[in-house]
Amino acid sequence: MERKRLRFLAGAASVLLSAAMCFGCQSADSSDSEGKKINLADYPFYNKEYETLMYDDAEYKKEMSRPYWLGNVIYNELTLPIAYENGEAYADLLYAPEKVIGVMDQKLKKTYSEGADYVVDKAKKRLTIPAGSSIELLSELAETGAKVPDGYELSETPDSVSKYTVWDLGGGPFVYTESSLFYGRYLSVTYAYDLAELPAGVFNAYDATVFTSLRAKLEAGKDVSVAFIGDSITDGSSSTGDNLHVEPNTPCYAKQVKTEIERVYGVNVTFTNSAKGGTISDWPLTKEGNTSFQRAKDAKPDLCVIAYGMNDSTANPVTNPSAYQSNIEEIMLQMKGASPDCNFVLVNSFPCNPLYEREAGIFDRYLSKLNAIAEKYDDGTVKVIDMQKAGKYFLETKRYCEISSSNVNHPNDFMHRVYAMNIMTAITDYKK
Repeated sequence: MERKRLRFLAGAASVLLSAAMCFGCQSADSSDSEGKKINLADYPFYNKEYETLMYDDAEYKKEMSRPYWLGNVIYNELTLPIAYENGEAYADLLYAPEKVIGVMDQKLKKTYSEGADYVVDKAKKRLTIPAGSSIELLSELAETGAKVPDGYELSETPDSVSKYTVWDLGGGPFVYTESSLFYGRYLSVTYAYDLAELPAGVFNAYDATVFTSLRAKLEAGKDVSVAFIGDSITDGSSSTGDNLHVEPNTPCYAKQVKTEIERVYGVNVTFTNSAKGGTISDWPLTKEGNTSFQRAKDAKPDLCVIAYGMNDSTANPVTNPSAYQSNIEEIMLQMKGASPDCNFVLVNSFPCNPLYEREAGIFDRYLSKLNAIAEKYDDGTVKVIDMQKAGKYFLETKRYCEISSSNVNHPNDFMHRVYAMNIMTAITDYKK
C-alpha cells in the first residue's frame, strides 16, 4: 500500500527541535500531559518534524482525502474570520495549533502573514484578526440576514452568484445561499495539533472484518466498480469542483473516494454517480428515479454507497424512519440482484442547520435503522458511516456556516473531504 509522507524542510536545528517536540517523538508509546498513553502506531501519518513543515500544494492535492485524524497535521481546515459585536475579530480552529503551517484564502491563492494578518491564540484555539489585516471579516450577524456585505442581494430566488434568501421556521432567521457570501470568506488553515485533542468515537475506525472480499480484490491490484446513490450531497452540492465550479475546484466526496481508492491501491475505479438533488430515499424506486438507479445497477458495483436522510428529514411530512429503512433495504436488495457480491456503505447524513431541522432526533432514528440493516446482514458486507456525529462534533467549535457554505444543508469543501475520509477508513487499513 502506498504510503506518501508529508514533505518538510529540515535545517540543522531539526535535531534540537525533535528533542523538544510534543509527545511521541522519542518512542512508539508516549504519554500526554495528563498521563494518557498514546500509541503512535495508531497514527501512521504523525509527523514529528512539524515545526519545520512547509505547505506543499501538490502534496495536499494528492492526500486531501486521507483521514487527518490518523496524524497530527490538518490541511486546509475551513474557518470564517468573524467580526463580533463586542469588537473582537477571530477565526475558530478545531484544535489548539502547535504550529500554524499556512493560512490562505478559500481559493488557496493568497497567503496571509502571521502578525500582520493574524495572530495565533493557541489557548483559545483561534486566529485573532488584528486591525489593519488584509483578511476580510464577516459580521457575526450575517448568517441571520443582518449586516450582509455589499454585493449580495436579498431575493426569494437565491442563486450561486450573489443572491440569498432568509428563512425562519420559528427558531429564528437564517440565510440560505449558494453564493460566495460564506465560502468566499473562508480561511484555509493548515496546522499541527496535539494528538491528545482528538476525540474518541467520533470518526469511523477501521474494522478488518468488514469488506474483506473487496479489500482482497483491491490488494490484489484488481480494478473495481463503485456506485453512489443519494441526494444533493452525494451529487456534489456546494463542492467547489462539481457544483460551484470555482477555485479551488475541490471534488465532491464521491469523486474523492474514487480517487483515493486509486491512489492507495494503484487500481482503476469505474465510477457511477446516480445521486439526484432534492430527492428522498424512495426516489431510486420510483418511475422518475428508475433510469438513474438502473445505471448504477448496470455498473455491477463491488461497492455501493447509499446516502439519504437530509431531504427525508426535512420533507413535509418527514419520512418515517421505518419507511426510510424499507426504502434503503429495497435499494440494496435490487442492487444485490444485479451485483450479488456488492458491498454497501450506508451513510447517516451530516447535520442540517439546527434552525432548519423539522423533527428533533430524526437523524438518530435514521441511524438506528441503518444499524439495524447492518446487523441484519451481519456478514461484513455492510458498513454504516455516521456523518451526523462528525458534523455535530465540528459544531461544538464551529458555526454552521463554517461546515456548510449554503448555511442550510450542503457540506462545504472541508466537509466533503471528511465524508471521503470517513468512508475510506471503512475500506483501507491506513496503518499497514
